[in-house]
Amino acid sequence: MLTTALLLTTLATTPTAPPSAAIAPDPNATASAAATTSAPAESAPKKEKGVDAIVLPLVSYNSDLGFTYGGVAGAYLYAPGHKPYQHGLALQVMFTSRGQQSHYLRYDGPQLIGPMRLELRLEYRRELLSPFYGPGNVSAQGFNGDESQKQYNYTRNSPGAFVRLRGRPWGENHPFQSYVGYAWRYTEVDPFEASALAQLKPVGIEGGPTGQLMAGVLWDTRDNESDPVRGGVEEVALRVSGSATGSRYQYAGVTLSERRYWQLGPRFVLAQRLTLDMLFGEVPFFEWVNTGGVSTSEGIGGMSSVRGIERNRFAGNIKAFTNTELRFRAFDFKLFGSPVIAGGVAFVDLGRVWHPNVVDGPWWKWHPGVGAGLRLTRRAAVVRFDWALSPESGRSRVYLNFGHMF
Repeated sequence: MLTTALLLTTLATTPTAPPSAAIAPDPNATASAAATTSAPAESAPKKEKGVDAIVLPLVSYNSDLGFTYGGVAGAYLYAPGHKPYQHGLALQVMFTSRGQQSHYLRYDGPQLIGPMRLELRLEYRRELLSPFYGPGNVSAQGFNGDESQKQYNYTRNSPGAFVRLRGRPWGENHPFQSYVGYAWRYTEVDPFEASALAQLKPVGIEGGPTGQLMAGVLWDTRDNESDPVRGGVEEVALRVSGSATGSRYQYAGVTLSERRYWQLGPRFVLAQRLTLDMLFGEVPFFEWVNTGGVSTSEGIGGMSSVRGIERNRFAGNIKAFTNTELRFRAFDFKLFGSPVIAGGVAFVDLGRVWHPNVVDGPWWKWHPGVGAGLRLTRRAAVVRFDWALSPESGRSRVYLNFGHMF
């Protein structure tokens, strides 16, 4: 039961995942992120027929959203000739103590159309306090750390839908993958009086639909998608929005991502991620914080980009961040017949943004986050607890979520 619960929690939940215009099935999240969306599919029980299903309460916490509560339900449907399963279903109902809601229904068909994988998602998000500090790398210099200030927030509603078709055109064991997809979201923006958003009135303050066509390629040599110790994955992702895609705004984005893993003896793993995201055109302000790709991130600032910094603290058309983790596998033990690995991590994150027509500071003005955490891994399920500090502000933050950050 615990195995199924953890696996379905990894598949079905992203309790602190960032809102994304692409509405990509999570990592990592939160997002979140977190593990990549294909990790549960690779690791689900390989049965020839039958059903695995579970309903679980959802409880989590991080400093950006507060306490998370709700429930998740998921199911794997097996059939001969379909591996690792024929259909995967997930349902989430989620609320946070800071006024956020995130509800979704997800479908995953790994071999629904020949060797191609179909992913679908319907979603509704609501944030009573969605952060906005203004554009650029040195925005809101008077911010004192109080994230509840209406000066640096607005109210946001955003229902949406997502579809993606992904496959390995050169065979299941070949590292090359490609995908195409379409995402649509309708964003309602309600700025507070005298807030930074109401004063600046950037592109996107009217809200409206943002439809995106997406495409990307990956070269994946990881030994394990959910908890790798060697190999890596490189990705190039494109997204385009315009009137032809059902979008009120005309813009495009390119995301370049590199993730690498090195095994340092039997107990240590060095993990590194580099991400560069660039947006061009009439970009609405609520897209400034989003990246593209299979596993989306949000920031700069927050549990999916630079830990220790307030969520979405720095935003702009161009974002770059790097994450370095030294993971330590302290010991392992058996639980219901499967190995559980307990360990820790030390990390350093760095990020910055560039935005047109604003002062972004000198080239070396990068925003750091440092910290340490605990990890508990069982098959595809990874539970993580992180404590992070921003050396710039001296403020610290706590994150509890499922899946590695990358």
